[in-house]
Amino acid sequence: MDYKAKIDKYLKEYFGYDEFLLSQREVIESILQGNNTIAIFPTGGGKSLCYQLPALIFPGTTVVISPLISLMKDQVDELAQRNIQATYISSVLTDKQIRQIIWNMKKGKYKIVYIAPERFYSQDFLEAMQDIYVPFVAVDEAHCISQWGHNFRPAYLKIRELIEHMGNPVLAAFTATATKRVQEDIMRLLGIEGKCNLFVESFDRSNLQFSVEDCEDKKLYILKYIRKYKHRSGIIYAATRARVEELCFFLKERGIAAGMYHAGLDSTTRNNTQEAFLNDEIKVMVATNAFGMGINKSDVRYIIHWNMPKSMEHYYQEAGRAGRDGKKSSCILLHSKKDYDLNRFMIDGNYPSISLVKSLYKRIKARGDKGIPQQLLLKSKTIDKHVLQSALRKLFEYDYAKVEDGIVYSIHNREFELTQEEIDWHKEIELDRLDAMAEYSKGKKCLRRFILEYFNEKAQFEKCGNCSVCSKDRKPLTQKALDKILEDIFGSS
Repeated sequence: MDYKAKIDKYLKEYFGYDEFLLSQREVIESILQGNNTIAIFPTGGGKSLCYQLPALIFPGTTVVISPLISLMKDQVDELAQRNIQATYISSVLTDKQIRQIIWNMKKGKYKIVYIAPERFYSQDFLEAMQDIYVPFVAVDEAHCISQWGHNFRPAYLKIRELIEHMGNPVLAAFTATATKRVQEDIMRLLGIEGKCNLFVESFDRSNLQFSVEDCEDKKLYILKYIRKYKHRSGIIYAATRARVEELCFFLKERGIAAGMYHAGLDSTTRNNTQEAFLNDEIKVMVATNAFGMGINKSDVRYIIHWNMPKSMEHYYQEAGRAGRDGKKSSCILLHSKKDYDLNRFMIDGNYPSISLVKSLYKRIKARGDKGIPQQLLLKSKTIDKHVLQSALRKLFEYDYAKVEDGIVYSIHNREFELTQEEIDWHKEIELDRLDAMAEYSKGKKCLRRFILEYFNEKAQFEKCGNCSVCSKDRKPLTQKALDKILEDIFGSS
């Protein structure tokens, strides 16, 4: 059976679909023809199918690089339900468990193996991959490789080295949000500039109605909206865990069956709440941006942002979780003058001094395999706890350290190379993105057009006629004008 026949057979047999979305077939065929491929699909466009299906057709083991451990685990569990052998390698596993997985890979036990990027700092791991037949590597959330991307991960810069250790297999990169500059960066840093097929789907979602609402009492607005559309499923995003809990309790006290989701809740609570939302046991989910990645619910009718996100990339990714079934849905940003200040405060707090980051790393590294309790690291008589947390986050973000059961360990005893200039540069990029988000929230021009132009897509219209800006521009008919129209239709009588 040729690969084209297998594409349709496996689509139905393993995934239960009769037809493809968007350019899925073209992307899959490009990969199976041995072409390096980049696919920029909007949220809900079915990116994961584009690498999971080819993995079943290729001989050997496909490697998928993903930055999100929770999403890796969810996808492995989902593949198991489809009778597809898959596993993942990340920092949450012991060295013994990782060695066993690599041994199983050599035996050909898995069709798909998800790998977290911090593995690339291990020379032992890179050398072990040379003995495994990997015909295809997929890079999920590929914008993480670009320093211009909204979730830059330094470990992604080592993907090219990994590819070379594997004998240069077919490479495909996937992301939902990438400007022209980020697309070019992805190709250059993966070493496939001018040597790949690029598929860019339109960012235009005509079924989504975008709105910016200026209001000081946001909780009251949300309450009224939910009561008006009580039979619809929706997600309300808030900037912090405290605000998620505040809003969820506010709604529950007023008879709204709402669930809440943030990274501070234990995994059992998060999973149970997520399942309740997916099964329509609760209609409203109040969450931080920790909720939504990989969530397969097509009938979310509204997304409300209680707080302005820090970038258009974050906003569009979250808003895009509405209306995946193609039906009319609303994306509402509640705006107040305090929103910019909150984001600015949070960004400032994410960029500590390099001297503090380095001193923390020295303490962690000195403890070797013993590690050091996270709570002990965060204790200081002279430095604020939030500042210490920010410095520790930088070590996690740049893969210098990891935390397991409350104990922080250094990763592979790396030399410290991060500089103050690099930290400051990334801060400036983040502030530029915040300024673009603030401009959107002012509502001075068609919101749908603003989004398309931000992602370097030419809008086919001046005004969409559907967003809150365009709706305000519509002038109501005067009685005189209405009488004239009726007279033209029915005559003077």
